[in-house]
Amino acid sequence: MPPSGTLAEALLAPGAPAALVGDLRSKLIKPVATNFVERPWGGTMIREFKRLSPLPEDDMRTGFGLGESFEIAACDADPEAREYPSRVRLADGSLISLADLLAVHGETLLGEGFVAQHGAGFPLLPKILDIKELLSVQAHPPGHTEVYVIIAAEPGATIRVGFNADIDALSMKAGLGHGLEHQQRLLDLLRPDVDPGGLQAVVADWFARRPARTDALESALVPHFVPADRWSAAMELLDSLKTLYSETLDTLNAIPVTPGQVIHNATPQRVLEGSGRMASAEVHVLGNPERREILALEIRRPGPTLRAWDNVRFPVRAVDVDAAFDAMNLSRTEPGEFLVTPTPVAGRPGAFLSIDSESYRVEHLRPTPALTVEVPSEPPHCLHALGGRVVVQRADGVEIGRLARGESALVPAGVGSYAISTDAEATEVVKASPAESSLTHTGSRQE
Repeated sequence: MPPSGTLAEALLAPGAPAALVGDLRSKLIKPVATNFVERPWGGTMIREFKRLSPLPEDDMRTGFGLGESFEIAACDADPEAREYPSRVRLADGSLISLADLLAVHGETLLGEGFVAQHGAGFPLLPKILDIKELLSVQAHPPGHTEVYVIIAAEPGATIRVGFNADIDALSMKAGLGHGLEHQQRLLDLLRPDVDPGGLQAVVADWFARRPARTDALESALVPHFVPADRWSAAMELLDSLKTLYSETLDTLNAIPVTPGQVIHNATPQRVLEGSGRMASAEVHVLGNPERREILALEIRRPGPTLRAWDNVRFPVRAVDVDAAFDAMNLSRTEPGEFLVTPTPVAGRPGAFLSIDSESYRVEHLRPTPALTVEVPSEPPHCLHALGGRVVVQRADGVEIGRLARGESALVPAGVGSYAISTDAEATEVVKASPAESSLTHTGSRQE
């Protein structure tokens, strides 16, 4: 609850001053840029990208890396967006939840038509992902696709998207189920006071290496984790899990990633033809066993992620193999089917289109010191500065906000047409707009 007398309190109170709400309606609404979530797979690139390096120690709570930053989270129907809502700092320094602001003033800030279709919230959940370790093998329900705009990547970094051959679901599900059983049996062999997270730190590299020496693993595990008389049984389980770890990853397309790349994780059109199915995100594993770090902007709708397998991570996290496989396309795909090259937008120099789908439209705005990029009047959408810095001006020349690398903004209904300009080279702002036909689906998300 904001302190008494603040702008945040005034905006949430009945009868909020019309002038105060109207002022917000005609400018960029820029949330605090540090809406971080620590994840076991998180890395360190996001600190420099957000211009926050080094990060104060008191901002680190779990010891994990900073896995993601929720850029525009204003959909209370989604549990994850509700847990990590975007906050906006007002002129007096007070903070207000963007979801709360839209819940009270949605029709003013977003427009009556937008609210009638999407509700009093924002129907996209864009995030910056900082991926150092493997995420889970996961899928999404019908209609939930994802876009990854690669901001930075270590040489040789890859992600995995789509199966590279037709899959026998019964066989693969049985194998993953046995893998979960073997993980639990391995945990049962450990010394009673062992922290499973400590086990993860020891075995993660061994699982990733092909081949890997077992004598080094034994010397690391036996003194602290596994009693010597149980080592033979533990090694048998570890060998089985290592085989499953590699075989599972090998069923997916490994896609090399480089800065500037756009990857649209959506069922290929040739697979959809005649099927009557909606495009959905293909099975995917973000990150790579070699721990080559990736920084990416992810655009998606709020909604559930279905985890099928967690690549032998300890502690063991919840999975739902059946639900994940029910949502998967089990047919072969090709890496090139997910790669997108942005193309120039006719009549708008400096604007490039990468995705125009049933869920969202993604443009890349690339002004230069000699080129201002025009944006026509549109329903509310979001902007994400991936490089450089920009000044945003309405058509009447009034400045309505500025964005620098690592910052995002919601463009409300009252802005109308605008232009972005820069005095820096290598400037790019990604613009993501909800499609008029998109619906907001909700549910829990498991990264």
